[in-house]
Amino acid sequence: MELTIGKFAKAVNTTIRTLRHYEKIGLLVPSKRNELNQKIYTGDELKKFYNIQLLKSLNLPLYEIKQRLEDPEYSFKEMLEIQEALLLDKRDKINMSLGMMTRIKALLNETGDLTNEDLMLLMNSIRLEEDQRKILNRYFSIDTIDAIIPKSKSQQIALDRLNMRLLSFFQAAIHNELTPESHEVQRELKEIIEMLPVPLEEFYNSNNNLEKQLGIIKAILPVNMTEFLGEAIRVLFNSHHEGKGE
Repeated sequence: MELTIGKFAKAVNTTIRTLRHYEKIGLLVPSKRNELNQKIYTGDELKKFYNIQLLKSLNLPLYEIKQRLEDPEYSFKEMLEIQEALLLDKRDKINMSLGMMTRIKALLNETGDLTNEDLMLLMNSIRLEEDQRKILNRYFSIDTIDAIIPKSKSQQIALDRLNMRLLSFFQAAIHNELTPESHEVQRELKEIIEMLPVPLEEFYNSNNNLEKQLGIIKAILPVNMTEFLGEAIRVLFNSHHEGKGE
C-alpha cells in the first residue's frame, strides 16, 4: 500500500490537518516519496496510525503516545493497568455527576425553578455527601449515617426535598431578620429534625458533645448559614434537655 496524504486520510477516516500535525510533532512521519516527490504512506504508517488511535482511545495524550511508541522496552501491560484505573476513576466521577444532575432535575420538576444560589448550594451538598459520611462516621452508627445520607434513589429524593426545605426556610429567616431563638425558627427546625429517619435521641443525647455535633452541621452547610443554624440548634437542644430535666 502506497498512498498520498489525501488518499491516506480518506482511507483511515481522518483529516489531512491531523496527519500533518502528527508529522510535525514526529508522531507519524511518512518514510517514502513517490516519483513526484510526494510523501507516501505505506503499510507501516497504517499500522502505526491504528496504534496511535488505540492509545488515544485509552486517554493518552499525543506526547505520551510518541514516547511509548518510540520506547521498545516500554511495558504496555503496565500501561493498560494504569490507564484502566484512571478510566475507572473518571467513569465513577462522571456517574456521580450524572447522578447529581438527575437529582437536581427532579427537584426542579417539583419546585418549578430554583435560584442559581440554591442550585449551587444543593449541588455542593450532593457533591460532598461522601465527605459528609466520613465526618458523621466519627459520631454516629453506620445505620444512622445510611439513614441521614441514603444510597437508594427514592431515599435520596426525600433527602433532597428536606435539604431544599431547610435551605429555603433558613435563607428566608435570615433575610427577614428572624432570630435563631424565635418561635418560627425553632418550630421549623424541630419539624425538620423530626422528619429525619433516625432516632431523635441520637441528636439530643446529652452524652454526645454538642460542640462536635454543631461542628458537623457547620461542615455540611453553606458558610453564611452555619452561625445562624448553629445557634438555632443550640437553643433547640438546650430547650429539649431542660424539658427533660437534664
